[in-house]
Amino acid sequence: MDERRVALLVDGENLSVEHAGFLITTAIKSGVLGIKRVYGAVTRLDGWTSAPGFRVVHVPARKDAADIALSLDALELALTRQVDKIVLATSDRDMTLVALRLAELGFAVTGIGEEKAPEEFRKACREFVKIPVKVNPADVAKAPPFDDRMCQFLKSEGDSDGWLSFSALGQQRAKTMGISKAAAGIGKSASWSDWFKKRPEVYEIEERGTQSRARLKPAKKA
Repeated sequence: MDERRVALLVDGENLSVEHAGFLITTAIKSGVLGIKRVYGAVTRLDGWTSAPGFRVVHVPARKDAADIALSLDALELALTRQVDKIVLATSDRDMTLVALRLAELGFAVTGIGEEKAPEEFRKACREFVKIPVKVNPADVAKAPPFDDRMCQFLKSEGDSDGWLSFSALGQQRAKTMGISKAAAGIGKSASWSDWFKKRPEVYEIEERGTQSRARLKPAKKA
């Protein structure tokens, strides 16, 4: 059993309380989770004030107050060696500097955040865990067929000529519109290129390696 002492520090003004369970189950994989704190002004914390197991650290309702309090506590825990590992739960780029400083002090920092978490924060952590997007089954049941969703996505997200990079199909915007390989009925390792090629009457593609793209097939001119 991993006996490392772990602290989970949550920016409660940045992350919803609906993620509380995921944060705990993720942090506890690193060792003994002895400290669970959530930071923010109580007027901005919604359900965090009653989240089981968390100690609320109230701060003034001012810009960056939660970030500052969380950063100070993280550095104090590290410098006084009260814990062996710190988990920072936030999608805020302001936590990048404290993650880098903790790394300099020899702490293995795990970051937990949403899809919007900036790349600089992710890279500052030794490990970054993305919070999964929750899908409402009722919304899925009401969703139009996948091909219709793909056509709509290309129309709304393509460039002036209708082209859309395959990389955009893996981003959060695509997920919110029901676009994913799972929804398309293909495996994670499958190629979007093959999926589009099976529908030549609807789509056309340009294969450019990592820059491959697709668009709706233009209507033939009369």
